[in-house]
Amino acid sequence: MKDAGILVFGAAVFSAFLQTTLSAPELANSLWPADIHQIIVEFLGGSVQKVGNQIITSLAWSAVLIRTMMCAVLALLPAIAGTRSVNSGSEAANRLGRVWLASGIWLISWGLAPLIPNDLWTTFHILTSPFWIAGFAAASFCSLLPTGGRAEAPNRNWQPYVLGIAILTWIATSFWMNERLYAGLWIPHGDSAMYEEHLWNTWHGKGFRSYLDQGLFLGEHIQVIHLLLLPLHMIWPSHLMLELVESISLAICAVPVYRMAVRYSGIRTAAFWLAATWLLYFPMHYLDIAIDLKTLRPSCYGLPFLFWGIDLAERHRWRLAIPCFLVAMSAQEDFALIIGPVGLSLWWIHRQSIGIDPAARQSSRWSLGVLLFSVIYLLAAVTVIIPAFRGGAVVHYSRYFGDLGNSPGDLIRTTLRDPLKVLGQFASWRTLFYVAALSVPAGFLFFRSPVRLAAAAGTFVMLSLIQLGDGSIADMVVPYHHFHAPMLPVLFWAAAAGLSSVSSVQSKHFQAWVQNSCNCWSPEPVQAARFAFACGLMTCIVSSMMPVGTAFWSRDSRTGYSKLFVPGKRAEMLPRVLNQLPADARVASTDYIHTRLTHFERSYDYSEYLRAVNDYQPGVPQDTDYIVLDTQHPYSQIRQVADVPELQQQPEEWEVLPDVTEGFFIVLKRVRIKKAVAKPALRDGSDPETARPQ
Repeated sequence: MKDAGILVFGAAVFSAFLQTTLSAPELANSLWPADIHQIIVEFLGGSVQKVGNQIITSLAWSAVLIRTMMCAVLALLPAIAGTRSVNSGSEAANRLGRVWLASGIWLISWGLAPLIPNDLWTTFHILTSPFWIAGFAAASFCSLLPTGGRAEAPNRNWQPYVLGIAILTWIATSFWMNERLYAGLWIPHGDSAMYEEHLWNTWHGKGFRSYLDQGLFLGEHIQVIHLLLLPLHMIWPSHLMLELVESISLAICAVPVYRMAVRYSGIRTAAFWLAATWLLYFPMHYLDIAIDLKTLRPSCYGLPFLFWGIDLAERHRWRLAIPCFLVAMSAQEDFALIIGPVGLSLWWIHRQSIGIDPAARQSSRWSLGVLLFSVIYLLAAVTVIIPAFRGGAVVHYSRYFGDLGNSPGDLIRTTLRDPLKVLGQFASWRTLFYVAALSVPAGFLFFRSPVRLAAAAGTFVMLSLIQLGDGSIADMVVPYHHFHAPMLPVLFWAAAAGLSSVSSVQSKHFQAWVQNSCNCWSPEPVQAARFAFACGLMTCIVSSMMPVGTAFWSRDSRTGYSKLFVPGKRAEMLPRVLNQLPADARVASTDYIHTRLTHFERSYDYSEYLRAVNDYQPGVPQDTDYIVLDTQHPYSQIRQVADVPELQQQPEEWEVLPDVTEGFFIVLKRVRIKKAVAKPALRDGSDPETARPQ
């Protein structure tokens, strides 16, 4: 009776949580698109009405409670029926009720939000509402699963095979999405397809560069890992080849996650759930396709090498680990900001084993060497190497830190002179959001290994100080862009270590409370990994752009299947544009179409950005033969011929080719004016062109 009372009371609180979250427009908008919202509200017995641009939700608490109780009864039926694979009915009801009671914490916090000035607490609730929903859903699911570990059958080694199928499925899905974006002309050239241009220009004798760059690309980043793909690119010279390798690189990271988790937990099932969590980890998904649809970052190629380097180094296999770390550093110089602290963490770990493990002393020395080399390399790259390729100018991403400084020296001086200013920017609601965005999808598992997690501290602080916009809580770069990429192997390294026996670091009272409450952050490896997987799945549903996410299936979402992954009329016109351009032409073009023009003699950027290739002057370089303007891309300011600046300012130099694309593209050709050749005068001195015949 007591357990039933806890369940009913918990269901009442949880229903209030759902009713509040779904009824408040600002909260509901952060969860899923409007059409998905309507389906869910109607399932819970409510209705949605659209008034202008605003959606009004009518949802009664009693209707939600009835459906919540119905779902609880259905979920508890196996336990009530006495199925041996689940907990007893009363135990499962108790656990589920406790999880739902915890949602009252959110209700109290939301009720107090208006009392906090500047609406910061309210904004934080709005941005994190998907994580609350996902967290409670994951905890509810896990509360119904059996507790206590059972020994694995040694002859049932199914986990690697199922994981292999999951990896192949992820690769196929990821590549299909990237290929559809490419076919639909939705991939931007800058920071995406420009890397394919690097390879094309390199083996065609134009240097390791894109014509976006101010010179060689080394003036932007020490990022050369994609040069390893040159042999493949000579066989398949396509941007899609780089996309496929990126999809493979991200997915195969599940293999070292699995191996590390097996080593720490000794249980293949727990390792499988954690490796599957990596595939569902939505911050990793945004490395594949960022929120601005940039689909390719060479830093992704470095992730498996960093994973393997950490795994090998921890097992004292330094001769293999060091090449892995070096290749990872070639993915981008800021990988050194992770690898150095990894060396420090490994030094501490190996130091604890001196006297027990014969190889620990030598490994601790290797670890300090990795730390020292990483620090020297990072300082040299940022202060010497990159500026040398920029004509002495500081690295371009120094300006990402707003009023903290515009150069590495400025940042250091600000930190030393005004540490409270730096601390004030770090200790913000946005930083707390980053913590939630990175930890909830992994079930908070990596907090169990603070020594390993500390290796990500430097990178995390840097990310928290970046100001690409106004610096507010809504000005977020994590996890929707690529900046957090080097940090992810450390997070899952710590998560794998968190699956080891934690009884030594947790009190018996804490273990008992976890075991008797929600069956989530359990000391038992399989339960802990299973909760991480459930969190990864649920956060995927509300936050990922992949097919597991609700936004993918929405007609209202700007990232939905019908909007992005079905090529439209604009993409159908691409062959007509290409047919108008000679292969040896020098072409300037707007973004998106620029992605498909990198194999011409030269491919210039047509935008308001001032480029070195045009002496930092507006307009296009003087040797430009053609200009291709995409009138329908998202940032186009030219919709018709009358809007073209070249035709307004230099009409004698350009002609508009006949429109064969139904207005989707405008193609201009430079008019090459031939110089007049002087002809000899007639004997009488008259002009031969105007003289009349005799």
